[in-house]
Amino acid sequence: MVSLILLVLGIVLLVKGADFLVSGAISLATTFGVSKMFIGLSLVAFGTSVPELVVSTIASVKGVPGVSISNVVGSNIANIALCLGIASIIGSLTVKSRTVRLEVPFMILVTIVFSAILLRHDPPQVVWNDGVVFLAFFIIYVYYLYKMAISDMKTEEFKGESERLLFAVLKVIGGIIGLWIGGDLTVNSVVKISETFGISKTLISLTLVAVGTSLPEIATSIVAVRKGEPDITMGNVIGSNIMNILVVIGISSLFGKLTVDVGNYWMDTSFMLVFSALLFLFASTGKKIQKWEGIVFITLYIPYIYFVVSRK
Repeated sequence: MVSLILLVLGIVLLVKGADFLVSGAISLATTFGVSKMFIGLSLVAFGTSVPELVVSTIASVKGVPGVSISNVVGSNIANIALCLGIASIIGSLTVKSRTVRLEVPFMILVTIVFSAILLRHDPPQVVWNDGVVFLAFFIIYVYYLYKMAISDMKTEEFKGESERLLFAVLKVIGGIIGLWIGGDLTVNSVVKISETFGISKTLISLTLVAVGTSLPEIATSIVAVRKGEPDITMGNVIGSNIMNILVVIGISSLFGKLTVDVGNYWMDTSFMLVFSALLFLFASTGKKIQKWEGIVFITLYIPYIYFVVSRK
């Protein structure tokens, strides 16, 4: 019972810490005058990916590698299935042509490379030199964001205000502190719960922890679409999925070999690829994610969860 309470407390701290970090980052970005898509793909995506980064890195350091990988795989599936699924049902979720041509295909490419690297080993694993490959891909992504920001700043006005900037920075710092404490509590609780009930840490990470660390993305996506900011929603999910693999797995693998401790893991990566492909398909037709397509995302998430919890 104590471990479960600490797990809930850890996830709450992760969510609130991410909320502070994201709101502070958005304030900083808007002050410097960049597009909403840039905000979503960069600062919001990074802010909402910090819970995954903290949990996976701490898990790797503490010698629980199954948590590191499964947290990312489960979160990337939940980001598309739940974030975009719920957001598209709540409000209009339009998609820009550039997103369909560049950003979604890059996310799919990163997902394919990650899956291929992970599954080439038996058992599935990621080692440090694989992490270097992911971080190299991240440099390419950062360069793309840099070019986008330069283009935005040519048309947007700088609106710097010292008090606003200071408040935003303090929120970012407070968010990071909350995330570190929450991440440590979450990993420790997962280990104790899995040992108590004899449940694989990987299975817990694919479900409870993955959804818990995806709550910042879900909350941000819902708020953004309700405020009529679909670019932030789309950028948040796409950028978060990219960073989860390139940054979270890339950095976590530098602290030790990341190995999965359950069988049939190709099914998890297959679901991740299917959801990514469906996102591209839905975004390409009509340049928006419609309500019925969001329902498809959520409906397909149900058999995935059934597969995870029923797997031996």
